[in-house]
Amino acid sequence: MMNGEVSLVWRGFGDSEIGPLHQHLGLLNQDAYCLKLENQPVLIALSDGLGSKFLSHLGAQAVTHAVKRLADYSGSETVVEPLSLIKLFHEFWLDELQGLDIEQCRCTAVFAIVWEEQTLFAQLGDGDCCIITSSQYGDEQKAHFLTQKDDGLFANQTHSLSQELQINQWHFCLQPTAELEACFLVTDGIADDIALEHKTNFYFGLLNQYQQISDEQVDTDVRHWISQWPVNGHSDDKTIVALFRQCL
Repeated sequence: MMNGEVSLVWRGFGDSEIGPLHQHLGLLNQDAYCLKLENQPVLIALSDGLGSKFLSHLGAQAVTHAVKRLADYSGSETVVEPLSLIKLFHEFWLDELQGLDIEQCRCTAVFAIVWEEQTLFAQLGDGDCCIITSSQYGDEQKAHFLTQKDDGLFANQTHSLSQELQINQWHFCLQPTAELEACFLVTDGIADDIALEHKTNFYFGLLNQYQQISDEQVDTDVRHWISQWPVNGHSDDKTIVALFRQCL
């Protein structure tokens, strides 16, 4: 892929750590993620199954499969229509769960699909979608979040996928791919533990550090800190998946 006269490659990583409560009870990790860097479109996706739903881990896994299907369907999309793609994603998600009680599969969804010209970001529910961009000259990096946690919801409530598509609950945006530096998706097991005033620095820190080291070193570092997450008593599963560009 080209950005002006600068060659670049997309790099990325993902990891997940089951929460101590789920581990103690012998339950499954209810988070799921996927990362695809080979061929276009590049994508990342993340889902957090609702703890009160006993099939939510399957709903979360279905999110990752549905996003892959959406990317394959769209191919080298030249005109990106977010609403149409979100509706199609929902159809794919339901199709992945045929024969199951959809109410027990409820989960969040957040993903980014990177085409040559544009990138689509979409989010339903909590967690962070941190988008880092730069100017066409590669300077003046900025970070923004697709959504912030809704203070009007109780701590254990969030919007989630269900049988009926609630398009008004989704947040989405399009970003010129040439300006995209990185995207970090994390579940609330991580996001809720980072104070709002520290979030931007947290993601900038990961980007700046990981651009300087190998993929193997990145994976080792992520495994270390996600398995040693410092907030005592936080029982949620913790998952992160990210992509970032590396100029050559």
